[in-house]
Amino acid sequence: MATKPKATADKQFMQAVIDSALDIIQVFKAERDDSGKIIDFTWYANNINAQAQNGNVIGKSLLQQNPGIIRAGIYDRMVQVTETGVSQRYEQSYSFEQFRTQWFYQSLVKFDDGIIMTTRDITAHKMAEQQIIKGNSLLQSLFNSSLNTITVVEAVRDNNSEVIDFKYVLTNTLARQTEGGDPSGELFLQRHPGMANTEHFQYLKAVVETGQPREWEIYYGSKGYDNWYRVKAVKIGDGVAVTSDDITEHKKAAEEMLRIKDELAKRVTDKYHRIINFLDEGFCIVEVMFDKKMKALDYRFLETNPVFEQQTGLMNVVGKMMRELAPDTEEHWFEIFGHVAATGKPRRFQHEARHLKRYYDVYAFRIDEPHEHHVAILFNKIADR
Repeated sequence: MATKPKATADKQFMQAVIDSALDIIQVFKAERDDSGKIIDFTWYANNINAQAQNGNVIGKSLLQQNPGIIRAGIYDRMVQVTETGVSQRYEQSYSFEQFRTQWFYQSLVKFDDGIIMTTRDITAHKMAEQQIIKGNSLLQSLFNSSLNTITVVEAVRDNNSEVIDFKYVLTNTLARQTEGGDPSGELFLQRHPGMANTEHFQYLKAVVETGQPREWEIYYGSKGYDNWYRVKAVKIGDGVAVTSDDITEHKKAAEEMLRIKDELAKRVTDKYHRIINFLDEGFCIVEVMFDKKMKALDYRFLETNPVFEQQTGLMNVVGKMMRELAPDTEEHWFEIFGHVAATGKPRRFQHEARHLKRYYDVYAFRIDEPHEHHVAILFNKIADR
């Protein structure tokens, strides 16, 4: 019995997988001009739900079939994901072509030189959500039972549709306590004029304009407060629902942990310096410099102990290159330290430093991250020549 080619079998398997999904799944291939710029997308594969929605569109132009994706901002998202490889998830309102005003939850994931788009119709959910926000008393009860402050604000726009402020729509009990009363119907910047040019206000605008949820931290020091909050914001209609969690104690604990960590690090550093300063051997840390072919060209001194100067006769070397200090240094020193830096294999050896007229017993080993090419060197002068 003849077997199907692997490519055919793989495509059939992929089709079966996406057909099993409850959502609409569409696979698009990017179309580019001679300069490599994306100018369109064509359908590469659809699942059954996508075929029911769009018909047989395999190989057809997305912009010809659904030009509204440009105005809706979906096309720019698709280009961005294809070019950057960074996936996106978002809620999207769409009212073009055969679609009435509908809401979708979409996921864009890069696939080869194109996109896999997964779409879920959430219109019923969004309509119900908007109705609840407008006046459902149950929502206010839920708000008030929350241990976090919750505020819903509506965007205020100028004649150019630019967001210039927000109007309070709903607040829970904790939010009203923080605000010093019920701010419903008032403007955010009138109550908090100092917030106009802050990141907090810019983040609220970004959530409304992009539809992307955001999370950030903010310090609130007005009206007797000295608190830190973690803020989460999601778009609702033409506004934002903002949830704030008081993290003041957490911030204080984190600051205390940092203080303890810094203190411990200082103790460790102090002990480290006491140890290397009391060594009988010369000690230094160098950074090896390589060319593109990983040939060691030179090394820079990063740290030395007092015995270093006694053993080498070199003074004030930190920050300087070896070839700068001793241009006639033999190549074997660069080769050995370069090999240790590149491979991480320590080396013990005895060699003449003719430029210093001395012989040394040396032990070299790599420290820190491999890409930093740092080598620690312990050495003893064993003869004068």
